[in-house]
Amino acid sequence: MIEEINTRQTVQDEASTVPSGQTRRTVGTHSVAERTTRFNRYLYENLVTNVEVQIESWNRQAGRESDPQVAQAFRLKAEGLGYTLRLLDAFQPEFRELIDTATQCAANGGT
Repeated sequence: MIEEINTRQTVQDEASTVPSGQTRRTVGTHSVAERTTRFNRYLYENLVTNVEVQIESWNRQAGRESDPQVAQAFRLKAEGLGYTLRLLDAFQPEFRELIDTATQCAANGGT
């Protein structure tokens, strides 16, 4: 019981040193704040891959669907995500620049 109270007090003390609205928890040797400043350099590729997989899934569902209206709904969803892929492709350079800038900013300590 005393150990639980001490743990709570430690967490409260750490939280009080962090700006309002933010919390600081340590996990292993890195704080959560430190871990969230790292950026996934493959974020764009992951996003594109996930959209492509969803398009394929909806197209397969449309092909298996016996109700023509439901099948058409799946095809329309897949078509809408196709537009999303085209937009992602159009903004790929800006997206990469944003990730590079954020990564550099985090490496420089947020300045």
